Amino acid sequence: MGTVRLTLALSLAFSVSACDQAQTMIDKYTGKNKPVPAVVATPVAPVAPPPSASPVAALPDAGKVGTVTVNAQGTGASAAEAVDEAMRLALKMVNGTTMDLGSEQIKVTLTLARGRNAEALRGTAFAEQVVQSAGGAITGFKVNALDGPDSRGFYQADIEASVAKYTPPAADSKKLKIVIAPLRYDTASFPMGGRSVPAEKVAEDLRQQILTALTNTGRFTVLDRDMGGEVAQELDMISSGQAPRAEFGKLGQAMSADVIWVGKITSFAYNRHARQLQTSDRELVSYSGGWGVSQKLVNVSTRQVMLSESLRGEAPKVAATTLGSGIDGAQVSEGMQNEIANRIVSGIVSRTYPVTVISRDGNAVVLSQGGQAVREGGRYQLAYMGKEMFDPQTNQSLGRVESDCCEVVIERVTPTMAQGRLERVQMPLDGLQPGALQLRGMVTARVAAADTAAAPATKPKPARPAATRSDAPAAAPARDDKW
Repeated sequence: MGTVRLTLALSLAFSVSACDQAQTMIDKYTGKNKPVPAVVATPVAPVAPPPSASPVAALPDAGKVGTVTVNAQGTGASAAEAVDEAMRLALKMVNGTTMDLGSEQIKVTLTLARGRNAEALRGTAFAEQVVQSAGGAITGFKVNALDGPDSRGFYQADIEASVAKYTPPAADSKKLKIVIAPLRYDTASFPMGGRSVPAEKVAEDLRQQILTALTNTGRFTVLDRDMGGEVAQELDMISSGQAPRAEFGKLGQAMSADVIWVGKITSFAYNRHARQLQTSDRELVSYSGGWGVSQKLVNVSTRQVMLSESLRGEAPKVAATTLGSGIDGAQVSEGMQNEIANRIVSGIVSRTYPVTVISRDGNAVVLSQGGQAVREGGRYQLAYMGKEMFDPQTNQSLGRVESDCCEVVIERVTPTMAQGRLERVQMPLDGLQPGALQLRGMVTARVAAADTAAAPATKPKPARPAATRSDAPAAAPARDDKW
């Protein structure tokens, strides 16, 4: 019996040892060769999940349609005119000018009272007919009181009406509404590495990139002017009664723009340069080119030009060679369009919603915007915003006095904010309020490197680095894009 027990114990030991060796090999292969601490069983009380945690993502806010019940009074030479005036007032009280009171559906509803006496107007049959004819604009109706005629021969009507009302998304109320106009151009095509690309396609692709980039900043309500036919078809379904009556509140809610962006492509080319060698039948081929765009941002109400500038950039050159290596024109075009869109969006955002430092921990900072406003890995100039100055004659604000502060290198970008670190600090930062540091132009890597090389090895250079701003027409920011 003892022999049997000894044999079983040895077998169990060998099995455990073999399992340990196999697990060690697996850990080494997967990079998890770490000692496992002993597990001590201790009673743990169940922990309830935080109340705010929810596995269900919130639906996007596209506005909603509800009903508002109001009381309205009307006066008229007859009972019918008094009720008609009260209904008009009730619709205006809820929706103001957004509801089209001249539409055929509303006009029919507002004329239902004509020819009816006071007794008929007080009846439930008339109230039901109002709700049915309104097609969703009025979902409930009742005549509370109908008095008259008074000494002047006028009637007074008091009604209660439930009127459909559309509530727009709450976040849109603080956003600037902008329309991106189609880009203009003077030529039918652009040269791109030995072939031509249609100017219309380049302009449309670039416009879509600008639309997407501005939307992703979260700072603008970008209005679409391309889907007019499709949108009108959906609204026709509501007005014709094919959609639920409660949807009627969506009619008349189209937004008008606060500002409109207008751009023109002044140049867009990547040219192939070929020169025949005298000593052979080969060609010496090189490539170079760039782009130019002018842009304006116009206030729709006043037609005031808020931004007007010309932007330029260069595409990476391909040195002369006789090896006959070609280039991918589509990739070059895409890279140029990306740079144009980034520069345009950066200019719009900096003029309307300047990017500021909202939090600082030592040299680690958080910026108020992300998305397309800044680029991960980019280096930007920061300015300290001082006292606001006013024109003594017009009392108009001239802006704030700016002082060079430092540079920020962007380390992480999210759709809503960005994180980075401060470098080349030129002023004390203690005590600065959030928003006191404002982002300016991008500092090109080429200029920053030249500054570093020119600085003495034993003493840092105190002067301001020769920064190149992103809105300067003579230079384009360095890019990591593969063209």
